[in-house]
Amino acid sequence: MTRGTAVVTGAHGGLGAAISRALVDDGYRVAVLDRDQELADAAADALAAPDRVRGFAADQESAEAVELAFAAVRDWSGAPDVTVANAGYAKFGALLDMPARTWNRHVAINLSGTFFTVQAAARAMVADRRSGAIVVVSSSLARAHSDQVGAYSTTKAALLPMVRSFAAELGVYGIRVNAVLPGVIETPMTSPMLDEGATRQSLLNLTPAGRLGRPADVVEAIRFLTGEASSWVTGTALDVDGGQSIYGEPRWIVQDRTVPGEPAWVPNHATNKEK
Repeated sequence: MTRGTAVVTGAHGGLGAAISRALVDDGYRVAVLDRDQELADAAADALAAPDRVRGFAADQESAEAVELAFAAVRDWSGAPDVTVANAGYAKFGALLDMPARTWNRHVAINLSGTFFTVQAAARAMVADRRSGAIVVVSSSLARAHSDQVGAYSTTKAALLPMVRSFAAELGVYGIRVNAVLPGVIETPMTSPMLDEGATRQSLLNLTPAGRLGRPADVVEAIRFLTGEASSWVTGTALDVDGGQSIYGEPRWIVQDRTVPGEPAWVPNHATNKEK
């Protein structure tokens, strides 16, 4: 017996795949969404549960594409009981030199695309009179500055008041909306950065929990926020970072200000050798 329908965006990535797997294991029919059909199908195939998983293309830069994807999900399995808005985009770059297209892509995917996702999920749930939970994956960098990720931090931070606003509007329909703020999670995307120089050890020195994050850590937070144990929790943002944010981590790159007017960018581990 299935528990209902769940939707996960950005399902082809390391974290999205782990979230999708957990929802399948928990008994949901899971719609896995990614920016094109090939990626969505690959994410679905990896879960090896063809009777309960299907891939759907949803380019988050297009409100119409997101709406069409949710309409297709609804035709397949009804309105979602759970939606995890996980898709995101990040590219290092100083704001002073950032091309408009890079800034606009951060806004289009992280902010507007997440808005389109939550809106489409909520519209389907309201139309089908379906209560449930929506979780937005933000970032610990929503609360702290880190050099060369200003566009990412800004767009992830903007999700927090959006979550509160959706929670305020949707509670009357029995829909809860919350955010999780992961710290550094070991995935194929972060591994190359962690393995550069002394980055891993530098970050571990500033992680009170004594280890870096695992996808399972975020999965368990999402399980809580979508389950009965959190039935009176909405409009909140849950830090899942092992305490890294206490120290303003992660800081992948820092600015060397030794020469006024001539900034240089160096790996953070180069400045943390004594920590």
